[in-house]
Order: sequence, then structure tokens, then C-alpha cells
Amino acid sequence: GRRRAAAMEVFLFLVGYLVHFGASCLLVYKIWKFKSIYGLSVDTQASYLLAVIARCVWSLETRLVETKFAYFELCLSTVVAVALCFLCFQLYHTTSKHSVPFLRVYATAPAALVLAFFFHPGDDWISMQILVSYTMFQEAMGLLPQLYLMRKMHEVEAMTSHYVGLIVVARFIRMLFWGKMYILGEHFLQLLFADVCHTLLSADYMYLWLRKLRDGGRLIYSQAV
Repeated sequence: GRRRAAAMEVFLFLVGYLVHFGASCLLVYKIWKFKSIYGLSVDTQASYLLAVIARCVWSLETRLVETKFAYFELCLSTVVAVALCFLCFQLYHTTSKHSVPFLRVYATAPAALVLAFFFHPGDDWISMQILVSYTMFQEAMGLLPQLYLMRKMHEVEAMTSHYVGLIVVARFIRMLFWGKMYILGEHFLQLLFADVCHTLLSADYMYLWLRKLRDGGRLIYSQAV
């Protein structure tokens, strides 16, 4: 019974990343179709690549290795993250807009690492749990440059709006996973905190995105400031 419950939790964790994978595939299609990364944040994609590389390391030390599906999902997520960063590098000349310096990946990556060092599960100062926390903090900070860019644009392009909306949904699903783990007596409050912050920071965007899905029309994010 406990093993079955654990398998359900792992499934919930993986579903969040599969939603993220679906969003990334949508973005690959958009970039390939328009041959441009205008309106997209290079820093967001670099952040997600760093997070998935860290995940490749720590996933081997967790109960996720008990399922072949977890390996499959991790391979898919890694390939699509590399593909997006490659496209961003290849088409870097198609955009001139970037986030403010403190939200760029060279600032958020060290910040996420410092946060992970001080706030990670377990009592050991140095452990694999630091990488787990790093992944969560890096992903939480990763969407901020994209949200910043969209605030600076008058209208958010349709596929970009769906990409960001799905990313927020993916984090919300993982937030449910941390909540379920808490109920089971495994308290990863530091990791839950990262996903709660991510959800709160993108709450106003999600309101506009869901309203757009319901009513149609354009998504004007800059007026939400």
C-alpha cells in the first residue's frame, strides 16, 4: 500500500514535468515556424537547461529511478531543453530585448545555488539535496525574465502566452506533489516554498491567460502592472 502511494506521488511529480515538456515542444514549433526568438527570454531557457542538468545528477539518487517512465521523461526534458537553447543561440540575432541584469541567468544561477546551500532538505551541509533545491529555485527564478519581457511588450503572442501558461500549470502540479508529500509526513517545505513563490509571482499573468482562454481575444500583460 505504501509503495503504491509512493508511486502515485512520483507520477504526480512527473506529470508536472511532462506538462513542462509539452510547453517546450510548443515553443520549439513556434521558433522553428517563425525562425525568430523575438519576445522570448534566452535567460529563461538557459535557466531551465541548468535545472534539467542538475536533475540528471540527483534523479539517480532518488526513488524516481524505480520507474522507467522517469528515465524516459528526463531524457525527453533534457533533449528539448538542449534544443531550445541551441535555437536561442542560433537565432540570437533576431532579438534585442533582454531582461534586467539581476534577472538574467548569470545572476539567478549563483543566487539559486546560494539559496539551495542554506535551504535544502536534510541536516547535512553538503549533500545531493543541495542540487534538488537548486533545481527548484532555478526553475522558480527561471520564468521571471520571460514575465519581465512580456510586461514590456504591448501584446503577448498567442503561442508564447500558452507556453508560459503551461509552465505555471506545471509548477502548480508540482506544488500539489509537495503538499501531498507533506501530508504523508515528508516535509520538504523549502522546496514547496520555491513553487509557492513561483505561483504567486505569476498569478496575475495566469488570471489574464485563463480569461483569454475563456473569452478569446488578445492577451495584454503590460496593463497588469
